[in-house]
Amino acid sequence: MSTERYHELQSTYNTLNDEKEKIDCLIEIVLEIRNYDIDEAFRLSNEIIDRSTKIDYQEGIGRGLNNKGACYWLKGEYDKGLNVLKDALKIAKHQQSLALKARIYNNYGNIYRDLGDLSNASKYFQWALEINEKLGDELSQSAVLISISNLHFDLYDYENALEYAKRCLEIFKKYDDKKRLISVYHTLGNIYLKQEVYNLAIINFKRSLVLSEPNTVGHMLANSGIGKVYYKEKMFEKAQKYLRLVIQQAEELSNFEGIIISEFYLGRISLDEMDYKNALIHFDIAFDLANEHFRKHDVMSIHEMYAQVYEKMGDIVEAYENLKKFEKLKEEIFQQNTFNKLRNLQLRHEIEFAVKEKEVAEQSAKLKQEFIANMSHEIRTPMNAIVGMARLLQEKNPRDDQSKYLNAITQSADNLLVIINDILDFSKIEAGKITIESVSFSLTHLLKNVVTLLRFKAIEKGIDIRFDINEKVPEHLIGDPTRLSQILMNLAGNAVKFTEKGTVQIVCRNLELEGDYVKIAFDVIDTGIGISEEYVSKIFESFTQAGTDVARKFGGTGLGLTISKQLVELMEGSIEVNSKIGVGTTFTFMLPFQIGEGVFEQSKDDLSIAQNDLDVLNRAKILLVDDNEFNRIVAVDTMKSIAPNIKILEAQSGLEAIEKLKLNEIDLVLMDIQMPKMSGIETTLFIRNEMQPPLNEIKIIAMTANVMKNDIDSYLQNGMNDHIPKPFHKSELIYKILNQLDKNKVESRKWNVESGHINVELVPEKLPRTSKLTDPRFLISFAGNDKEKQKKYINIFLLNAPKLLAQMQKGFDNNDTEMIKISAHSLKTQLNYMGVKEELSHVQEIEQMATHEHKKDIIKALIDNLQQICLRAFKELEEYVEAI
Repeated sequence: MSTERYHELQSTYNTLNDEKEKIDCLIEIVLEIRNYDIDEAFRLSNEIIDRSTKIDYQEGIGRGLNNKGACYWLKGEYDKGLNVLKDALKIAKHQQSLALKARIYNNYGNIYRDLGDLSNASKYFQWALEINEKLGDELSQSAVLISISNLHFDLYDYENALEYAKRCLEIFKKYDDKKRLISVYHTLGNIYLKQEVYNLAIINFKRSLVLSEPNTVGHMLANSGIGKVYYKEKMFEKAQKYLRLVIQQAEELSNFEGIIISEFYLGRISLDEMDYKNALIHFDIAFDLANEHFRKHDVMSIHEMYAQVYEKMGDIVEAYENLKKFEKLKEEIFQQNTFNKLRNLQLRHEIEFAVKEKEVAEQSAKLKQEFIANMSHEIRTPMNAIVGMARLLQEKNPRDDQSKYLNAITQSADNLLVIINDILDFSKIEAGKITIESVSFSLTHLLKNVVTLLRFKAIEKGIDIRFDINEKVPEHLIGDPTRLSQILMNLAGNAVKFTEKGTVQIVCRNLELEGDYVKIAFDVIDTGIGISEEYVSKIFESFTQAGTDVARKFGGTGLGLTISKQLVELMEGSIEVNSKIGVGTTFTFMLPFQIGEGVFEQSKDDLSIAQNDLDVLNRAKILLVDDNEFNRIVAVDTMKSIAPNIKILEAQSGLEAIEKLKLNEIDLVLMDIQMPKMSGIETTLFIRNEMQPPLNEIKIIAMTANVMKNDIDSYLQNGMNDHIPKPFHKSELIYKILNQLDKNKVESRKWNVESGHINVELVPEKLPRTSKLTDPRFLISFAGNDKEKQKKYINIFLLNAPKLLAQMQKGFDNNDTEMIKISAHSLKTQLNYMGVKEELSHVQEIEQMATHEHKKDIIKALIDNLQQICLRAFKELEEYVEAI
């Protein structure tokens, strides 16, 4: 197609005889047709360069290169565009052509804006503006100012964007510049759209539509604007009509921008209509195009939409990952120097600077909290088995060296769980309200634990680690031993990490003694690499390490020192650091304590039960409801280690629990929460509302890895009597069971001694293998030398895993994503205990991708791989059972 203006220029061209004049006319033709025929504009730009070169017309070469760079910009080939503009700029500088320099700078700004580099974009726009001011070219000044208006729009500063656009509108009207009027009306439409003034938005988009020729970029963008307004007004049918028209026009014009806009808003319509599958399809198309053309701003917006879709789909992990990517890109785009440059520019034009950055805090906080809750559950499920089995092994009279390792495991787990519990109460951490305890503890015992935990790593590195307590320091203190351990573990752990030879030493000194209170200095001294003066001053800042080389070599997030400083200050202390490169580092923190009297807080697992309570437990009948086999094993073994004759029935689902309640006399239910088909809460509500007395009054204790306060409140509000967090402490489990049991009823019952065995069917398969997939050390770590227990756990796995694999395949065949996810989740823990690594099984990846229907081919390949891995693992485990 061609426009009226094009025909005028073509007629003029045909009347010209001078080659320079013809080239200048071709340049105007390129400026006209690149809005609807970019390929022809590109071809003509090359022709301009060739013809200008033949007659040594440097201005023509420069204009041709500039137009070619602009064509690359419109095609999304930004690197090529920047390279061509660089050549054009050399000519402009050599020719001292200010007007050409201004045009080139403006195109540089356009490319950098599309790339999301708003800092560079503002720099080039400002240079272009300064040149046009010097030349007194009012129209060209306004053309640059509309670009600056768009920059403000990108930065969510709609007031200043509007101010610039209105000023430009009057200039373009004055010069009757139709092409630029189309652009400014489109900009005004976008601004009013963001300000939710939809009547003015659609008026301006329609003005742009009327002025633009059909099948031009301006016409296409005007249609996209109208479609966006209809979307905002919830008129989805009309919005879809315009957006699909835009896709058709964009394909004809080879314009990727129109496709990105339309697919993005079609995705938003699907999201609002809760059609999440189609939303992802549209967003994927937009994302691929935006990513291909390095449109950082568009990629950022699509990540924000991905976060919303995945949140609605319940995939909090994926939602949070996309939110993090969104925020990271936003931080990259909205650099402070961009704001500074625009501020300076605005001061020159006497326009008040006011950037109103888009608020995402509420959504971010919500997703982070749900993400942390989800991660807590994922951590607590395997931790439940680790902690429970470590404590069971402690009771099997281990050797001294085994006891030392088990103590280290238990201490590490306890410290980790304390940290997890604090992280979970997200609002408390955000408000800086971490609770500092005040309990009795032994300083020597605490330091021994810290050194023991770090000694293994120190021995590996060939360095020594020790502690020393000044004789004037009291042995018994009252304070927060967990937080003190955490600080020392962070500091001494870093010291071990950054020390290649020599020693790490923790020294405790008495600073002040006043009445019952003492101030103690803790020095953590190493002979490591040291910290440069440049970093010492900011070492306690979040995510800070002593240079990129250190980060690459040693890893870590750089959060440990920040957390340590905050904890020290919460405990009313202070911390400082002294260091010298190549010599070593000393961290010193001072804390006040009350002097204790040698009476320590009883360990949470120092269990002391009266004989009559023990008799009650041995007569009790417990129903344990949990879909995770290993969780049931830990709970059963723990309860039987205290009361060998306790009767425990097991159920793997809510439905099975209800049936067992109907058929058996049960005193108490231990109820898991996250179970397939019927959750613990749904099961509890059914028992309370649908079952007849006295079954509907049975005591129910939630036993779950979900320990958010609002979760616990929900359990109690929905009819549960108490809760026990996973991993549980033995004492807490036993005491809470005793607290809920009807002791009079149980005591009247005779003892019931139960015995039995598990009947399993092995699934033998002979497959070739090159190396072991399973690792028996994982079995031995929680079953010890008890070979019967090892066999028991393996046989349970061999019975359950094929069923879970079959269930997963059935879920895939029936497009039941929830079934795939549940099967993978259950199988993941069991594979871990059999020593099968995630990098081989990819079972966690299957769980995370289960809801991504657009990745079905990948999921199928992963399931096929998992089946092969499991078949080999079954064979290895059968051989292991035979060998022991």
